[in-house]
Amino acid sequence: IWQYTRSKLKMKKVTAWIKDYAYLFSTGTFSYFKKTPPKHYLGYTKDGKAPVIILPGVLMPWAFLKPVADHISLLGHPVYIIPKLRNNSEEISTSVKRVREVIEENNLKNIIIVAHSRGGLISKYLMLHEDPEKRIRGIIAIATPWNGSSVARYFPHSAVRELSPESKIIRYIENHSEVNNKIISIIPSFDNHVWHPKGSRLEGAMQNINVEVAGHHLVLNDKKVWKHIVEWIEKITRL
Repeated sequence: IWQYTRSKLKMKKVTAWIKDYAYLFSTGTFSYFKKTPPKHYLGYTKDGKAPVIILPGVLMPWAFLKPVADHISLLGHPVYIIPKLRNNSEEISTSVKRVREVIEENNLKNIIIVAHSRGGLISKYLMLHEDPEKRIRGIIAIATPWNGSSVARYFPHSAVRELSPESKIIRYIENHSEVNNKIISIIPSFDNHVWHPKGSRLEGAMQNINVEVAGHHLVLNDKKVWKHIVEWIEKITRL
């Protein structure tokens, strides 16, 4: 029975990998061709709706989050992308400055950031270092490696290797918990990219939310996850 159970679990993980990469390649390919956000991101807004900044994961353009960003926008939130972030391949400290530029250019306040994976790390570092006026109300991070991911050390790209648990910036982010209570961390049931015993769990977070969705990228395409995101955007807005 034990052997059968282990075999079944392995098969579930293999299936999750396949489905996740199928989504990554199909949606990822489309996202690289989508340069300009829809007009409704800033053209359709309602009073009382907080501005939302969208931050993608490593080596991904903003449009990888377009499905959930569209959903947020059509509820009346002004949605901002970070054009200079491009495919999120610069150092986290540099990426933070790109986000700060957009905040200043648009004089944004009471901001909520919706971020995927490495975007969550950028968001937290931003709150720690580049938000003296407390313009950011909260962060909703999906599948973020708060403590790094051991698989990252094997990648040749510096932006990915920066996510290894031994990296200086990961240790800094991990050891500074003063803004954790402003962060919602959404955690997939199985994450094929976040290889760490703690996964995407953040100690002292406003809320850690476990969802029954397998896949580091596929978690972005789940309607129940969208519901959690929208609910927490509204809750943070009312705080």
